[in-house]
Amino acid sequence: MKTTKTMWVMLIALLTATSCSETETEIDPEPGSGGQVALGITPNLKVDAGTKAATKSVVSGEKITYTDYNSAPGLGVLVTNSTSTGWYKPDETGSGYTGHHVRYIGDGNGANWISITDKKSSYDQKNEVPYYLTKTVGKVYAYYPYNEDLGISSISSESNLKIQVKVLTTGEIDASTNNARKYWDVNKWSQPSSKGTPVNLSLSTENDYLYFDATESGRYVNNGRAEGQTPVTPEADPDNTNDKNPGYKINLNMKHAMAMVSFRVYDGGHLSDKDVKFTTFKIKNHTDGSSLFKTGEGYMSLTDGAITGPSTTTGMTRTITGYILMRQVEEGGKEGEHAFVQNGKTSSSVNGQTVSKTVSALVYPIESFDDNEIDVEITLQEGENPVVVYQVTLPANNWSAGDNYIYTFSAGRNKLTIMDVTVEKWNDVDQVEIPL
Repeated sequence: MKTTKTMWVMLIALLTATSCSETETEIDPEPGSGGQVALGITPNLKVDAGTKAATKSVVSGEKITYTDYNSAPGLGVLVTNSTSTGWYKPDETGSGYTGHHVRYIGDGNGANWISITDKKSSYDQKNEVPYYLTKTVGKVYAYYPYNEDLGISSISSESNLKIQVKVLTTGEIDASTNNARKYWDVNKWSQPSSKGTPVNLSLSTENDYLYFDATESGRYVNNGRAEGQTPVTPEADPDNTNDKNPGYKINLNMKHAMAMVSFRVYDGGHLSDKDVKFTTFKIKNHTDGSSLFKTGEGYMSLTDGAITGPSTTTGMTRTITGYILMRQVEEGGKEGEHAFVQNGKTSSSVNGQTVSKTVSALVYPIESFDDNEIDVEITLQEGENPVVVYQVTLPANNWSAGDNYIYTFSAGRNKLTIMDVTVEKWNDVDQVEIPL
């Protein structure tokens, strides 16, 4: 009689993480018997899904975690045959999985990920449905967020493995939460006491698409009991480049397919002695440019994350609520919740970059653009006065997948200036500040 015991231990780790937990599977059947062995994954999601985020649309922390389980999409896994020309046929004995599309869900700490077929209202109500492998070798592809209506019915090669993605053209961002690097604490500037990734201020309805990059680690899996091969033991590390008898464990190195663009705006040139609101930003193609900036629907390759197909070139607009500009005052001036005296230009100093909120949007990557290719419109409003629109043509750059390009704008009475644009990891990349 065959019995199988499966314990899943899954850890979602940052791209820079150096360790991960093991997925352990105790196997009772005799070696070579073809007994059931469940696919065991340790997703090194080398990115994370906003542990502290006000929205869960952008993956931005150390682990994919969910404070609201009802909104947890989970991780999608596709299993093909060893040549990616057809789907894998799992061992259906005693399993609820009979196909190739598997859903994984984790707990509130981004751990203990298991395969399921029926999502409950809470993780505690989960019902694990193991995906059992056979001795036949297959390949694993993974993506985030899970989509029940994936739209891939048949395949003949890796080129068929694409899922639909979308960048939203409009939406409203609630910026009432302060995600600045420094905040005014009664009578001094302090760093936020909370640990982890700052709150990401973006649309809750946009999706941050991730894909499994197997360039170095490989995709092959089986139950570790291929004929003529030494059985793979539960203690063995994954060997997913082995196309003969790789075993049932795999590390999923997930990467961002999208880029991110973020904006900070502050009053650096005596714009007003009253509160000024940052109400809208718009990203658009420069007149007579190459129309490189696109939104709308496209497709993401599950092999390398490449994006193809988007064609909308009319631009992106985000309406912002709850964003009041920080105002720079002269040395000796009165500081407060919305006023600061600059004491340096580093990331640890008090300056426009460190005391200002950041609002973000996910965008399709652009390999490179020139000085006269992409414009940004920033709309500001003093009290109930008419809004004032500042337009800036961005300096030449590239927006690479996985990078967050942070543009800091300094608003004066006459113009808006980009003073700093940074690419930070997500990968955050701070850029040179630009005056408006």
